[in-house]
Amino acid sequence: MQWYVYLVTISATAALGWFASELLSRPLRAFFELRRKVLRQMFIAKSISFPKPRELAVSSREIRDYDQALRNVREAQRAFSNLGFRLLAFGENEPVASNVLVAVGLNPVAAGSRLIELSMAYTRPHMDRADLCNQVEKALRSNHPAPARARKWMTGWSFRAPATADL
Repeated sequence: MQWYVYLVTISATAALGWFASELLSRPLRAFFELRRKVLRQMFIAKSISFPKPRELAVSSREIRDYDQALRNVREAQRAFSNLGFRLLAFGENEPVASNVLVAVGLNPVAAGSRLIELSMAYTRPHMDRADLCNQVEKALRSNHPAPARARKWMTGWSFRAPATADL
């Protein structure tokens, strides 16, 4: 072959490689930034104390404490809901990046739906939120091996990850 064929082939391969890396790197960076926000919000929410019943607040200080605790709970609820919808939107809008993340053990769709469930659980005072928090952290954890379906995807047996993931 002629030297210019090699030059064109190498240039085209480099351009396609750059394009593919840009196609994945931007969504992955956006996901990891969103993941940081979720984990930070969950850390902050663990310190939130839930208000006692309003009927038990008799002094003005107790009423102010109740109002502040209620504002904190509502703010955490809105934050979890917003972050959950953003994770679900990421899973819908970036299917390739979402499949890559599932392959390495992170599941943005499951984490988003659990965050939305967690935000709804903040309206009910006696709901067990610890289990939902653990499920979100499990879906966003990267220090454990990929689940069996992700290993199966990585070896080429199946291309599509399941739409709903079990945690």
